[in-house]
Amino acid sequence: MSQSSKGGNKGSDLVQSVNLPNDFGEDMTVEGQLIGEEMYFDDNSGMLTMEKLYREADGKLAYGIISAIGHARERRAYRVEEREDSCIASNGVLSLEFSYDELFELLAVALESNKEGVSRQVSEQVRRKLAANE
Repeated sequence: MSQSSKGGNKGSDLVQSVNLPNDFGEDMTVEGQLIGEEMYFDDNSGMLTMEKLYREADGKLAYGIISAIGHARERRAYRVEEREDSCIASNGVLSLEFSYDELFELLAVALESNKEGVSRQVSEQVRRKLAANE
């Protein structure tokens, strides 16, 4: 994730111009404030994950995540537009609109995905949502 900075001295006031790399769509250029970041290492899998969340001037969110194990890595970027009754998530190629109820339901299922067979249910829900958006 490359970046350059503009603005004041306080981190919360700093507007950054950032390129979020994306292996599953177009790289995303973001100009906004960094509002959250996390880096963690999973001792069991050996995976290092880095996440960054930005808020752009128009209120949209931009999210970048990079996961790596050894020399293999996966880079994803998303833009999220919050609306009154729904939100639209896009990876630059594909956009999905979810009502907040659907999003919370999907989140609840994803949180249970450590249990056997549930990850297939998450995939099925996303597949149905993709079909409905076509």
